[in-house]
Amino acid sequence: MSIGVWNIRGLNKAVKQKEVIDVIKDNNLGICAVIETHVNCLNLKNVCCRTFGNWDWISNSSSCEVGMRIIVGWDPKLFEIMVISQSKQVIHCCVKFIDSGYSMFLSFIYAASNYIERRVLWEDLKKFSITVKDEAWCLLGDFNVALKESDYSEGCSKMLKGVDEFSECINFIEVEDLNCSGFQFTWNKSHAGNKGILKKLDRVMANLKFISDQPLAHAVFKPYRISDHCPAVLIMPNCKLRWKSSFRFANFISDKDEFLPMVKDIWSTNIEGFFMFKITQKLKLLKKSCRQMCNKFRGSGLKIKELRKELGNIQMKIDQEPYIAKYREEHANILFEYNVACNDEEKLLSQRAKIKWLVDGDNNSKFFHNCLKSRNNRNRILMVLDEDGRWVRGNMMKEKFVNHFKNFLGCEEDTDLAILDEVSFHNKLIEMWL
Repeated sequence: MSIGVWNIRGLNKAVKQKEVIDVIKDNNLGICAVIETHVNCLNLKNVCCRTFGNWDWISNSSSCEVGMRIIVGWDPKLFEIMVISQSKQVIHCCVKFIDSGYSMFLSFIYAASNYIERRVLWEDLKKFSITVKDEAWCLLGDFNVALKESDYSEGCSKMLKGVDEFSECINFIEVEDLNCSGFQFTWNKSHAGNKGILKKLDRVMANLKFISDQPLAHAVFKPYRISDHCPAVLIMPNCKLRWKSSFRFANFISDKDEFLPMVKDIWSTNIEGFFMFKITQKLKLLKKSCRQMCNKFRGSGLKIKELRKELGNIQMKIDQEPYIAKYREEHANILFEYNVACNDEEKLLSQRAKIKWLVDGDNNSKFFHNCLKSRNNRNRILMVLDEDGRWVRGNMMKEKFVNHFKNFLGCEEDTDLAILDEVSFHNKLIEMWL
């Protein structure tokens, strides 16, 4: 999943709309925020339709006096977005990833150029951090203030106004810059001639919960293109920890010729220790060997395709030269391997189907219950044939079943337990009193 934000300085022109569309496509964005858009409210719908197509979108138009400042578009097939609050300088929203169900908070920021006006933003972020609490939170956008000396291309001899307030704010809300790559300086101001100023004004920041949930997430700052700001792209790979897969015995390996000798060889291994320790150690060794055997015969589907291709080639040769015995022998060997691979694949798929059925049953899913209803319908007994050769339906079937098992299991009478005194048990539990 990728989320982008770009200060493109106006979105009314078609050429800038095309640039935003290209950034969305090139970076495979699912959410894109465009800031400093200067779009009039009357023209907002047309601009968003041309830029975002069939995406959903929101803006902070109700908080802006003249021209739009922030517009956020997203793919409704991938995300569900709910706006929590908005102001002139920020849109706070809750984002849910439809595929995984993962939820987090996102704040799209376009800070004011004046440090006094930015104080409103810092207070807003502090209040919203109380709403976030221990949930994942990421902040993206143009903060319009550098944080440290290295954020200036030519250094800085004095600390500018507003830097302390920005630093105090991020310390209060406990966020930090996400690991990033690409352009170091995200804003370019060109003067007349060949001189210019470069600063890092655009940032992607996150709290510890987000970093813990998404340890591989990182930001990439792309080239400016026609803007004076870099597009910032937050990339969130599928960063679930890959645990070693648990052992699962594949039934088809028990039919292999080398399976029983392998089990016998491992079970005859001499291991020192208590009896239960010996059993567990042998099972571990057996598990390792079974896993190796599974890996040896894994990929039956690919093997089937290769053998099917070889089978077609050799059959073509036999058709062209039917009297060559070499081709006949080769064909028999390939056909045997092909049948074995198909049989292995069928057994493996059958085992997986049973496992999936058990999982769906444990999950109490709708699919499981629908299959259960279908199976019950197929297994329903509508009539039975009695001893006299007559078909019996309805309630009469119950009587026929009861009478059949009465005759089958015998008649009711008292049971004599005296015979138990003559039965001797060799293995008995010993009573022990502490």
